[in-house]
Amino acid sequence: MKTRIILETLKKQAQLTNIILNILIGGYSYQRMKRRAFYPTLPDFSEMERGKQSLKNQRHNLYSLLYKLQKQGLIEKDKNDNKTFWRITIAGKKKLEALKNVFYLPKRNYKKEKDEGFNIVIFDIPEKERFKRKWLRSQLISLGFSMLQKSVWIGKNKLPKEFLNDLNYLGLIDFIQIFKISKTGTIKEK
Repeated sequence: MKTRIILETLKKQAQLTNIILNILIGGYSYQRMKRRAFYPTLPDFSEMERGKQSLKNQRHNLYSLLYKLQKQGLIEKDKNDNKTFWRITIAGKKKLEALKNVFYLPKRNYKKEKDEGFNIVIFDIPEKERFKRKWLRSQLISLGFSMLQKSVWIGKNKLPKEFLNDLNYLGLIDFIQIFKISKTGTIKEK
């Protein structure tokens, strides 16, 4: 995820890169950045001994990531007037496009249509794809479904064809079971 953020930042604007890198390296909050911009001579007591080790670790992690990206040919370093600038390469732009496709989740407002009876959606999506699971839950909520258990949802609306196509596109079809019932049993209408 950090790779994607760095590559996107470098693609958009190189000048913003230093700001973003300072935020990532220093862990600066908005207030700390504002204080440094408007009151540069004022000492920053929040960076005293207790946070220095963590700060060093964050810097080390970021520079390690930048070094790895440079070794892979995704970014390159440029020095001007004792300042270092990072620039995305053509290979980096291709990698960024591939990363965007991996994390693409459809953003749609599916049309709600009432259905006769109830639809029950049961899913068991692996933990490594939890972002898809969160997307599925949010889409079920927007379709008017309610949660019986974390992975069992019920609703009186139809599941639109576009929604089912998106499930197939995301590779979730194998992890989902959809049932239609006409009698509620112990389930009460809401």
